[in-house]
Amino acid sequence: MKPINFQEEMKLCKTIQWFQPKTLAAVFGLSCLLLLYFLASNYSYTFENIDDWDNIQDDNFTVVDETWLCFSSAKILHRAENLRRGVPKDSICRLRVPKSIYYEIDGDIRVDGDSSSIFWINSQGNESLKAKPFPRNCDPTIMKDMKEFSVKSFPHQNESVPQCTSNHSYPAILFTYGGYTANFFHDFTDLLIPLFLTAHRYHGEVQFLITNMNPSWVERYSTVLKNLTRYEIIDIDKVGHSNINCYKSMTIGLYAHGEFAIDPLMPPLGYTFSNFTDFMRRSFSLERYMLRKHDKSPPRKPKLLLITRRWNRKLINFNETATMATDLGFQVILMEGGDEPLDKFAQIANSCDVIAGVHGSALSYMVFLPQNAVVIQIIPWGRLEGVCWCNFAFTVPKAKLKYLEYQASLDESTLLNKYPRDHRYIQDPFSVHMEGWYVYSKVYMQEQDVILDLQRFRGTLVEALEHVKQFQ
Repeated sequence: MKPINFQEEMKLCKTIQWFQPKTLAAVFGLSCLLLLYFLASNYSYTFENIDDWDNIQDDNFTVVDETWLCFSSAKILHRAENLRRGVPKDSICRLRVPKSIYYEIDGDIRVDGDSSSIFWINSQGNESLKAKPFPRNCDPTIMKDMKEFSVKSFPHQNESVPQCTSNHSYPAILFTYGGYTANFFHDFTDLLIPLFLTAHRYHGEVQFLITNMNPSWVERYSTVLKNLTRYEIIDIDKVGHSNINCYKSMTIGLYAHGEFAIDPLMPPLGYTFSNFTDFMRRSFSLERYMLRKHDKSPPRKPKLLLITRRWNRKLINFNETATMATDLGFQVILMEGGDEPLDKFAQIANSCDVIAGVHGSALSYMVFLPQNAVVIQIIPWGRLEGVCWCNFAFTVPKAKLKYLEYQASLDESTLLNKYPRDHRYIQDPFSVHMEGWYVYSKVYMQEQDVILDLQRFRGTLVEALEHVKQFQ
């Protein structure tokens, strides 16, 4: 598995210096000036005439223009709405959202997986493009290894266009497996959340075409996938040249808004992260939708799911932490996270009232918690607030959960066992961050574990307990 490279995508999240008071004030002031400029310029697309649409289709349309287009998202609706607004049917609907580029095509569409080609018969017959249908277009390191599909349009049937062998009345979505997946956080960030955003509106009447498909990934998330499509999932790389799948409507790529995030103001409009967690609870038939008072039910001990981790950023004194939590009144469940069957882990997480753990992918299991439950993120030492906040702190409240955090001190880090106190990794973590993701992640995310100060962490657990008891 390749090392994670977030340098391009995580600039806003990992520049920890933004969160220092003086710098934050400067950034806030600049943001206000930019906002006033944006409002004064009244820059938005209305699709009132075909010329606006032609501008969107122009290959010279810049990333900045596309970003503007996305942020005027009240004007951007999915393909059916565009057609009602007078957008020509014989066009490729092309849209960039922060992480991905997404295409929609209507008409006579023929997919040849063997040559990675999509043939499109339409009245104009003059459009073509190349697409890598993976939702990390902003990450060149990953995208260079993604399979590219070519879309070629023809005004009418000819010898260059293969004959259909399988005709489908429902639309298709083409996407790629790969990148940083095989990590629970990235399984959600890069595929499951984008798939939900892209496919949910079809209510199952859509077929998935996967390139670079990993059968074990499909099996692991079969419960989720079966609730997004009722049709066979096709490994488009293995259908063979003689099998040409044909559709009347097709999507190439997936909507992706950010790291473990859904923005209701970005296309497709109106979806929230709580919509996604509702969908997850329904998909796994989880019993608890939210924490709520039950006057006739006897009080029970709140459950705390404590993630211990296995490889790095381990919680060293998890047994002592569990004992303290038990003394406070929690029923504690210890789990490493990651290897358990997903259906089993979903049931366990949903039965809990609080999930706590050092920053890492296992905190993504928050998607199974009932509403009003608590997520405690333990932030390792080393000025990692930016990444930790971007991955979870901003999303947890949008899932209608309570977010608490505990920032580990230097004395709670095992880095002191590896480096002397006068080492620059200890004295100046900010300078290490300035060297980029590969350097600071190796030191602060791969080399350190956490030994909690139980007396200090006790206050965070008490706060979580008091919150949960409101619903007992």
